[in-house]
Amino acid sequence: MIKIQFLDKSQRDQIGFTYILDKLQVMTPFGEILKRNLKPFSNKSKTSLMVELNNIEKVVKNYTLETTLIDNIEILFCRLKDISNSLKRCENNSILDDVELFEIKNFTLIINELIESFSLLNSKLNLEHIRFISLDDTLELLDPEGRRLPTFHIYDKYSPNLKEIRKIKRTLENRILSSCDEKEILSLKEERLKYVLLEEEEELNVRKYLCSEIKKYIVDFKINIKSLGKLDLTLAKSKLAINFNCSRPIISEDLNIHLKNAINPEVDSILKGKGKAFVPITIEVKSGTTIITGANMGGKSISLKTLVLNVLLFQMGFFLFCDKAIIPILDFIYFISDDLQSVHQGLSTFGAEIIKLKQVLAHAKDKNGLIALDEFARGTNPKEGGFLVKSLCIYLNSLKSISIISTHYDNIVENSMVHYQVIGLKNLDFTSLKRKIDLNKARSVEIIQEHMDYRLELVSNKNSVPKDALNICVLLGLNNEIISISKKFYDESLKKGD
Repeated sequence: MIKIQFLDKSQRDQIGFTYILDKLQVMTPFGEILKRNLKPFSNKSKTSLMVELNNIEKVVKNYTLETTLIDNIEILFCRLKDISNSLKRCENNSILDDVELFEIKNFTLIINELIESFSLLNSKLNLEHIRFISLDDTLELLDPEGRRLPTFHIYDKYSPNLKEIRKIKRTLENRILSSCDEKEILSLKEERLKYVLLEEEEELNVRKYLCSEIKKYIVDFKINIKSLGKLDLTLAKSKLAINFNCSRPIISEDLNIHLKNAINPEVDSILKGKGKAFVPITIEVKSGTTIITGANMGGKSISLKTLVLNVLLFQMGFFLFCDKAIIPILDFIYFISDDLQSVHQGLSTFGAEIIKLKQVLAHAKDKNGLIALDEFARGTNPKEGGFLVKSLCIYLNSLKSISIISTHYDNIVENSMVHYQVIGLKNLDFTSLKRKIDLNKARSVEIIQEHMDYRLELVSNKNSVPKDALNICVLLGLNNEIISISKKFYDESLKKGD
């Protein structure tokens, strides 16, 4: 049985998921662990996904009203240290040192403060599956003097015997300081050493006792740690949604994906750095095969990555980077592009794609997911590549999974398939654009990109072959004789109905 996959690290980097994680600012070590180990929700955990989205929505809607309380909670988050290892040692009957006991005491102090702020916040938001348990009993244990200070040592109150030992040791130390007789000082130091050893032995007994008592409350600590991570991650996801104006996805009961005005934040950020804007993508795909066509430079790959990114984020319980999203819970997401790790392992691009495709197809036989192929088989000769892609599209169209393929090959789309085309340059005044480029040839590629319409439009299979590739060649000043020959082939293709 092939392990369910939702993209490897390299693929997540490609689509912009790693960029999103970098923007997800958790504040506790427990939230960081959840962030590093994000797992996709499944149909079996649909209720948990709903809770996750509900909690984010509650925070997003009330964030401005409850900023003070949320700020207070986050200040407390910043003071937390990970005590998990100390708790584990305690469970295994190890004896904790003073630093570990101090950190546990400090944790209990912070939790008690947090409970107060969270109770106020949750009385208004009613966040689900997040609850904190008072650690008063542990605090009383580690703070026998009741001073509630973030400090710790083995207090005299823990043991009358320890108190007496320390008293005698202090008396000896005072005598050492006041004596001028070297022999007497040496004798006093030897006497003091006996009490130092007695003190260490008694402190060890006290620490054994403290650890045995703390062990009784380990379950309460674990519940609090789990809730700390959840609350931290929920607030981080909510702030991400606010900062990027994300929308709550709707869970589809059918194998249909609909995204309205979706963006890829990483690409958007790069474009903004160059003074440009990302063109939002609107697309609807369903069970079977959907094909995206268009010339190179037309943004097909970005469209595909934007779709895959938002679907993956949905599976991970995020609000999405679009105006509206309707997405089903999937069993897997596969994304195959020409940037495969297998290429670096000695395989050709095409060979690496085939190895990955075998895994995809084996998995798709009994699972429902999203299969996204970016310019599949571009590394083969055009005729063979076209045949292979068409065959693959026909086969994928017979499966329940959602398959979407970007390609520059012609004659791929069958009547039963959905076909999107990058609008590209077709609605532009070509003569005017050519004039702009002729006046500034050094910026020719940049000018074309600025005028390229990267939106997708739903087209019928009867649409004429797009000429964006040919037009780009003309705009960039390719030899006129080559252009003329190429135009003849275009015309012949139209006459044949290819």
